[in-house]
Amino acid sequence: MSIPLNSQLISTLLFDLDGTLLDSFAAHYKAYQIMFPQFGIEVSEAHFFANYSPDWYHTYRMVGLPEDQWQDADRVWLEAVADINCELFPNTLSMLTKLAQTYLLGLITSGSKSRVQRELKYTGLDQFFPVVVTGDDVDRPKPDPQGLQMALSAMGKPGEGAVYIGDTVVDYEMATMAGIPFVGVNGRFQSFPLDADFPRIDCLSELPALLKKTQ
Repeated sequence: MSIPLNSQLISTLLFDLDGTLLDSFAAHYKAYQIMFPQFGIEVSEAHFFANYSPDWYHTYRMVGLPEDQWQDADRVWLEAVADINCELFPNTLSMLTKLAQTYLLGLITSGSKSRVQRELKYTGLDQFFPVVVTGDDVDRPKPDPQGLQMALSAMGKPGEGAVYIGDTVVDYEMATMAGIPFVGVNGRFQSFPLDADFPRIDCLSELPALLKKTQ
């Protein structure tokens, strides 16, 4: 069961990156198209979409990439994606500018530190997030709440007053395990249950109004 959003005075907003702020799927898919053939795997678009997951090791497993090749696959994928720029979802910068006037902002993502830092600088997101926790910073990936707890500690904030915003069930599970409310962003690959008991938005521009209603 999710933590009620209206049970506290919200002071801190923690965001996921890919699929939430950054429209990165097309770029990441292109990198997969470069990477998989180097390991003798041909994946049709339909098969890839049917097995896609933000957890790329799940994707590796589903397309038949042997586990002993995952580390090399990570390296090739990162090299490929480094040459492809991602774009923000519409109105992301203006929305964050508005939110930063009222809330402390932080970022927790499963992405590698080098890739995330490059994306933040390219898109201008780096100006909003003094605290960024990446997949390279944790021992236990999502949905374990380690990354979220690290961000709150670095910000000098307890869990009270924080909200996590993400686009996957894994994000929801992490927030719930950490004991903080969650807001889901509906997207192409989200799989939130229809009876989910947390608020959901279709685009980030809806977030300020949602937060205002809970105050």
